[in-house]
Amino acid sequence: MNRKWFVFGMASVLALGVAACSGEESSTGSNSSGDEDVTLKFVHWINEENGNWEPLIERYEAENLGIKVESMPLVENMNSQDYYKQLDLMAAAGEDLDIVMFSNPNDFVSRINAGLLEPLNPYFDEEGIDINEEYTNSYQEIDGSYYGVPMKQVSQMILLNKDHLDEAGLDIPTEWTWDDYRDYAKQLTTDDHYGSYLHTWHNNQSSLKLFSKIEGDNGLLTESGDSNMKDPLVRESLELRYALENEDKSSVPFSSILSQQMDYRQQFFTEEASMVPIASFMLSEWGQFTPEFEMAWAPWPQLELTGVNYSAVGGDALSVAKSSNHKQEAYDFIRWLTTEGIVEQGIWMPSWNDANIDEVVESIAAGTRKPEALHLESIIHTLDVEPIRSYMPAPYITEVHTAHAAEVERYLLGDQDIDTTIENLETQIQNIADSNK
Repeated sequence: MNRKWFVFGMASVLALGVAACSGEESSTGSNSSGDEDVTLKFVHWINEENGNWEPLIERYEAENLGIKVESMPLVENMNSQDYYKQLDLMAAAGEDLDIVMFSNPNDFVSRINAGLLEPLNPYFDEEGIDINEEYTNSYQEIDGSYYGVPMKQVSQMILLNKDHLDEAGLDIPTEWTWDDYRDYAKQLTTDDHYGSYLHTWHNNQSSLKLFSKIEGDNGLLTESGDSNMKDPLVRESLELRYALENEDKSSVPFSSILSQQMDYRQQFFTEEASMVPIASFMLSEWGQFTPEFEMAWAPWPQLELTGVNYSAVGGDALSVAKSSNHKQEAYDFIRWLTTEGIVEQGIWMPSWNDANIDEVVESIAAGTRKPEALHLESIIHTLDVEPIRSYMPAPYITEVHTAHAAEVERYLLGDQDIDTTIENLETQIQNIADSNK
């Protein structure tokens, strides 16, 4: 196992069982608002079947008398983008919120800009912790303030149907490039299934090569908040997706994805596609599906082979709602859930920087509906990565995503050529940046 990666804290956790040793009431999470019970409303997108929230919350409530936590998955389809729509409706209606879960910095910063979240620096200072030492933190400060505590650690990887690999005589890749991915997609495509599936998340799935850039600006915006559309990898990423779907016909066509409202879980678990660029949350987040085949993982393809596997590293975070009447209690629960709690949950790779990686992977696998479906050797190898450079996006990133998606879809559907697409993207995204500065 790469020890440098261990220091970075990827998927870090405390050894299993530590939290269960104490039966004493917590001194930090108890009700500080008086004798009356405090109920914390915790909104997220992970349903009970996949999150196993109830036993976790029961334990916290037993150790923190006077605190009740209401788990509120706002969607049943496990789609975080649908969740954000419901979250925004709740916030606009002034409904009570205490703890809010986020899946990525992009959606996170737009809610900070909207005034939804409470700055957490005073709570860190009171507790005496350095958030960047306590966690592998992809939710950096904005204008001097932190608004989230990292929870689930997520790295980018390729999910593969090992049965399809075996049928095609292909090995599980341990280090590869996007040219190799394209070749694998061709060889895996049969009359019964496509070799690849790319979802509608254009900032990721239509920016594949940009996500392989180790240093420098590797987002749709530069770190300074300007357009990054002149980066050659933007064009190369779009051309790669277009070639897979329209020239090689080895990846599900974007027109079919739209018209049939396809979902990445449905495409992979029903064996309609052999490979899906996705993230490590898919180790356990299977939705309503149970695989009838062995699942394997490969590292995120590189621009060129380096001997080291790199990945964009991010994950989920928990925040305190600015409107909460129980901010200290909400913060206390967040700190517990992102440390002892997520370890006990045994579903995700935590961001907490005290890890036994092998034990965590084994625990996650054992907790799935079908542990034998997981190819553990490839999981362990694929999680052994070096993080690429990351930075917080500008608050107007959601506007950028909307403009980017519209132009990308015109290109993928054949309504405009690549030169027109890049030119439109540069103009529109820079205009967004200029109008927000």
